Amino acid sequence: MFEKSAQLYDVIYSFKDYKQESEQIREYIQSRHPDAKSVLDVACGTGKHVEFLNQHYKVDGIDLNKEFVALAQQRNLDSSFWCEDMTQFDVGHKYDVVMCLFSSIAYAKTLDAVVRTVQQFSNHLEDGGLILIEPWFTPDAWQQGFVSMIQHQTEEYHICRMTHADTENELSILNFEYLIGSKAGIEHRKERHELGLFRQEELTRAFESVRMKVEYDPVGLIGRGMYVLRLARWK
Repeated sequence: MFEKSAQLYDVIYSFKDYKQESEQIREYIQSRHPDAKSVLDVACGTGKHVEFLNQHYKVDGIDLNKEFVALAQQRNLDSSFWCEDMTQFDVGHKYDVVMCLFSSIAYAKTLDAVVRTVQQFSNHLEDGGLILIEPWFTPDAWQQGFVSMIQHQTEEYHICRMTHADTENELSILNFEYLIGSKAGIEHRKERHELGLFRQEELTRAFESVRMKVEYDPVGLIGRGMYVLRLARWK
């Protein structure tokens, strides 16, 4: 994912308030696991949540995009990052909290893959730990044919990204097209992202199938909701 835009990611998503989101994440953790000291950020992107959460916890991360991993490491020198697939990984450590934000869980595409993914999260969880998962849109909320545009500029680039939303075989499709202007000229890039569309009850059953107690906040960080999971044997 984001193979054509990794170096532009922070510019494109500069509208995200990572500091505020990180404070909200800390509130989730403090209210449910006040003794937590370590966090694993799955699908960590360029490590901007890690940057803020490192002020309170020891935070590491994984991501499938090797450029993101390199950028995250540059931003967070005291953290460890690995280029790993969230559906099958082993970093050799356990954490008090495992989190997967910005709807990255939907890149698992199928419920079977979601189950495998959450099992990996569980394998990396200390006793009594928490899992935080920010979901994607449900099938009913997804708007096929929706078009959006983001524009931003830096001293080096003028960037425009248009997005067209589609649906294929129960997957949501994001067709991204970029125009990137610089002194060298104007470059056109394309990306296609495929994300699974899951109903709340489907995700709840999937999480429960790996012995998770499920709490659901319908608002979450940015209005997409938040699942808070812990092993069922823990209150």
